[in-house]
Amino acid sequence: MKEKSISLVESTANKIIDYFERENLKVGSKLPNEYTLAQELEVGRSTLREAVKMLVSQNILEVRQGSGTYIVNLTATVKDPLGFGEVDNHMKLTQDLFEVRFLIEPQMASLAAQYITEEEIEVLEKLEKALEREINQEGDAHFRLDIQFHSAIAEASRNVAIQQLIPIIIQSITLYNDFFTSEQSKINTIRAHREIVRAIKNRDAVAARDAMLLHLADNRRTLNYEKFI
Repeated sequence: MKEKSISLVESTANKIIDYFERENLKVGSKLPNEYTLAQELEVGRSTLREAVKMLVSQNILEVRQGSGTYIVNLTATVKDPLGFGEVDNHMKLTQDLFEVRFLIEPQMASLAAQYITEEEIEVLEKLEKALEREINQEGDAHFRLDIQFHSAIAEASRNVAIQQLIPIIIQSITLYNDFFTSEQSKINTIRAHREIVRAIKNRDAVAARDAMLLHLADNRRTLNYEKFI
């Protein structure tokens, strides 16, 4: 399978982060309106819109209805903090990231089942429903919702070390999105997310761990299949 270079959306997201630094913007700063920022960065407005969505999914930006787009987190703006961009073989990187996720995410889900708040459960349920709807409608936002879903579980784990490893999850989901094409993989994803939410909501740590493990195993099988077609 042909390796893919950085996408236009990713490049634009990096330009937005460069803009933060150039303009010395801080947490709480409001970005210029879409037209002005697109002109400043010399990109199309539709591309800018997608880049903003990507940064929202990474908890860097927040879009406030009727108000504008604001910076909410600068700790995650170091571009490629783990050096994934230096890896040329994207298939190998995607496979290896899954191996790391197998070590982290089942326990992460187990901890979330023990420590999650009622408010966080409500957020997780909304993300699961939005993700299912987006997949069924064949929308383009499903991978961003998937990032938010897994990141929310990491936050609910109350484990600060796991939370610092969220970039691994983000990179893995972003790369896996290129292989997320089969109907079976979509069916498996919907089912798995339902099971994960159900287990966490029931505060069943063992079931949450097992549901996450099954989800990752399904995704890895899809990846291994795509590797050879």
